[in-house]
Amino acid sequence: MKIAILLAGHTNKEMPAEFHDYNILFERAFAQSSLYDAFSFTSFAVVDDIFPDSIDEFDGFLITGSAYGVYDDAPFIAKLMDLVRQIHAAGKPLAGICFGHQIIAHALGGHAQKWPHGWGLGIQQITLDDAPPWIETKEDTLNLIHMHQDQVIKLPKGARCFASSDFCAIAGYVIGNTVFAFQGHPEFTIDYTDALIDLIKSRVGDDSFARGKSSLSKSHNGVQASDWILRFFTTYRDAA
Repeated sequence: MKIAILLAGHTNKEMPAEFHDYNILFERAFAQSSLYDAFSFTSFAVVDDIFPDSIDEFDGFLITGSAYGVYDDAPFIAKLMDLVRQIHAAGKPLAGICFGHQIIAHALGGHAQKWPHGWGLGIQQITLDDAPPWIETKEDTLNLIHMHQDQVIKLPKGARCFASSDFCAIAGYVIGNTVFAFQGHPEFTIDYTDALIDLIKSRVGDDSFARGKSSLSKSHNGVQASDWILRFFTTYRDAA
């Protein structure tokens, strides 16, 4: 399957040089899945106004995280929301992570906004409820790395929440078998997250910083959740 990774942001320029953009983090996570060889990935820095010429060139799409909020006055955001609507209208599979999770909901009639209770940082436990069939686990919880100050507070029509936490009520949702979205970052590593939390310490406050840093001693299910994204795409393919 040919998947377009829509890069909605870049790694903070102040991060150490060994840390790469989100598309590289995703490909490294995907490479650990047994399904990886069935996929090819092409990245488009939509944040820099680089968009696919046609959605027909790809079998599926993934929108990454971003330092932007869906409410920001950045030129690419309105254009990306239009693209989300085109992809959804065409019935092509669309995955969203963090900002991607938020902008898909926002573009399709839901709502995302800055959360008044601050940042979600570090590894958080997510409760799964009636998870879609491509989530292959007998567990009802998973741990995912989070890095966000915005949340989806209203789902679009036809969407179903399947994941929640004490901090984030809508931590994951699906729309049929064509939209699959997570607030957490399955592509992030502990080292990457640790460096990023250090970098934004002054913005998040001492309490959030301390909680985020201490949470990184836990194990997380990022590789497993990355595999679910690929299984989501193959579920759509096999049903077509």
